[in-house]
Amino acid sequence: MNVVDVMSLDDIPPGTMTRVEVGGQPICLANVEGTLYAVHDTCTHGMASLSAGWLDPDMGRVECPRHGAYFRLSDGAAITPPATASLPVFPVEVRDGRVWIDPTPDTTHPFDAR
Repeated sequence: MNVVDVMSLDDIPPGTMTRVEVGGQPICLANVEGTLYAVHDTCTHGMASLSAGWLDPDMGRVECPRHGAYFRLSDGAAITPPATASLPVFPVEVRDGRVWIDPTPDTTHPFDAR
């Protein structure tokens, strides 16, 4: 795995998300109750930045700010219209209090930071 150090775990507390650039790709990094998820930051329908949208930690999903499509963070699946195409997901891990992301899209198993 070719991982990149993106930030301190302290900079992304539970219930928040942020946009990071990894390998030239915009990635939406979300912390859902201590579990980190990394999905492509661009909505597959409206081309909006998902990190500018809304995190629904109870359902483990992010809502696009442009047209309201929801994407599941665990696997990038488009779960409501108008989006129909899934998002790429990226492996994420925590090492010594730092968040690392692999810029190669892959099936991700979320890392539990607790």
